[in-house]
Amino acid sequence: MTRCYFLLVGLLMTASLQAQVLQNRNSIRLGVDLTSLDAPDAVGLRYVGRLAHQFRNDRFLVAAEGGYITKTTLNQPFNEVDPGPNHRERFTADATVFFDFLPHPRHALRLGAGLSAWYRRDDTYRGAAALLAPTGLQGIAIDREERHELNTGGHVAVEYEWLFDPRWGVDVRLRLANLNQAGISSMLGTGISYRF
Repeated sequence: MTRCYFLLVGLLMTASLQAQVLQNRNSIRLGVDLTSLDAPDAVGLRYVGRLAHQFRNDRFLVAAEGGYITKTTLNQPFNEVDPGPNHRERFTADATVFFDFLPHPRHALRLGAGLSAWYRRDDTYRGAAALLAPTGLQGIAIDREERHELNTGGHVAVEYEWLFDPRWGVDVRLRLANLNQAGISSMLGTGISYRF
């Protein structure tokens, strides 16, 4: 009879402990990525928001994220004429499927791939030329280029996340996006996530 009581108490304790584990499959993430753009001097901060859902025993994660980058760089004057700054802006959207290699409740090491669509709005300085006349310098011609285009492509990502609380986590990640005409952008970032 004593064994039955111990067995019953053990089963009730196990059931109550299991009932306290929260199964939060959705998460929202806010982060910042140091992102390279198409020009060597264009490295800026990309502010990112992500909504994700975990499934298949938390081994797979499907994520949709949006981001924004703005970067302004100065140019050298040409014959004491300021050509104005370069301004680059991106509105980004990414969809990614991740696989978690660590079956651990607090740690995740994910590798993923997906599709990217980035809207590019650039106003950049291309060059300058002196306009000469028989009497001397007539003026300076500044050549600027404006680009408004949608660039699509694929990306790969690896990230490590640590849950310091059952609902809160921090992560670091590395991403590479091949955006066809816009070239390859690399991103190194960190963020904080909340599970619900």
